Amino acid sequence: MSLEIKNLHVKIETGEEILHGVDLRVAKGETHALMGPNGSGKSTLANTIMGNPDYEITEGSIVLNGEDLTEAAPDERARAGIFMAFQYPATIPGVSVANFLRMAVNAGREEAIKVKEFGQIL
Repeated sequence: MSLEIKNLHVKIETGEEILHGVDLRVAKGETHALMGPNGSGKSTLANTIMGNPDYEITEGSIVLNGEDLTEAAPDERARAGIFMAFQYPATIPGVSVANFLRMAVNAGREEAIKVKEFGQIL
């Protein structure tokens, strides 16, 4: 699985461009952390990747596994395998974070990963 973002420019409702030519490639097995001060565009990038309609892509592309998702709706992106979790996720009584992540992974698979197998992946 690979995610490739090329020359991504994004603006918000006010017309202000927040992202100016972002390039990012995440290959299978890699882990990347987005770090920076408040207002540097981390949340804008995450919301744009997920397809939040409050963010307009004016230039560039978002490609997952060779499939261009730049114009895809949020649900199409989720089915393709894009998932966003928050630093402090909401607590759901009886649902562990690991189980929540397993359900997210299984939503995009034909055959569900069993709990034990998923535990080994984590």
